[in-house]
Amino acid sequence: MPSYDYIPGPDNDFRTWAEAFRDGIDADPAKYFLTAADAATITSVVDDFVTKLAIASNESTRTSVTVADKDDARGTCEELLRQYAIDIKNNEGISDGDKIAIGVRPINPNREPIDPPGTSPLLNILGATPGNQTLRYSDSLTPDSRSKPFGVIGLELYRGITDEGEAALSACQFVGLQTRNPIDSEFDETDDGKLATYYGRWVNGKGEVGPWSLPVSMRIAA
Repeated sequence: MPSYDYIPGPDNDFRTWAEAFRDGIDADPAKYFLTAADAATITSVVDDFVTKLAIASNESTRTSVTVADKDDARGTCEELLRQYAIDIKNNEGISDGDKIAIGVRPINPNREPIDPPGTSPLLNILGATPGNQTLRYSDSLTPDSRSKPFGVIGLELYRGITDEGEAALSACQFVGLQTRNPIDSEFDETDDGKLATYYGRWVNGKGEVGPWSLPVSMRIAA
């Protein structure tokens, strides 16, 4: 994922950004100090996400399985594009205009340096309604405040759904970058009675992440 200060959170907005990133690099990989093979890899993961997003967004094909497939594809796509975009952002041989053309924000030399997040978030489940759970986050050092730590632009939220027992972090899927409190977490009817477990970590504008939160869990009423 490129730096989160310009990566959109909603899936459809991310699709638009990723397609522009893909098309710009595919048109001239050398301009971005990349190869044709790099461009093909980027095209592959973006196209896979776009296809699975369409399936998960269609009422006739939207299920917990197709949504999970979409989430997996987005996670893979963001992780790969992050590495490429960070390299492009930091490459002084690429003009600011060319960076902006593919959705990469150039380095601002006047911006105050920001360290990687040093604290973990606290997650709380405020309540649940059929098909939905509501979460709120705060920082471990300021649990009574909804403010994020300095330099943090959002919370990376991961969720796992199990029949019994709290999901391990390794079994959880990336939900998205959360920038607003509270957070709505939606479920499919087939998730009724299962257990949802959440983990989170802060991320700054450079894509650097902090330590994980403790997990929180609640039964799903779908």
